[in-house]
Amino acid sequence: MRRLGEGLGAVVLLVLAVVCWNTGVSDTVFAAKPDGPPEFVSTKYSGSWIAVATALLLVASLLTVDAVRLTVLGRSPTG
Repeated sequence: MRRLGEGLGAVVLLVLAVVCWNTGVSDTVFAAKPDGPPEFVSTKYSGSWIAVATALLLVASLLTVDAVRLTVLGRSPTG
């Protein structure tokens, strides 16, 4: 039961990490002007959102490793 909970938790955290990452990246498009510079796309990264996404990914990875460990051992360390 614990393995299932950790696996589900890892999936939820992975989805949240993707949402946070996408929130932290924004593009600004500067249109081309006639007889002027070409179109330019500027990408802005928000460090706090990227950091939260990284932390969520780290915790999801740890949950995955523990779920695999429990699967290989075949039993919970508490009995």
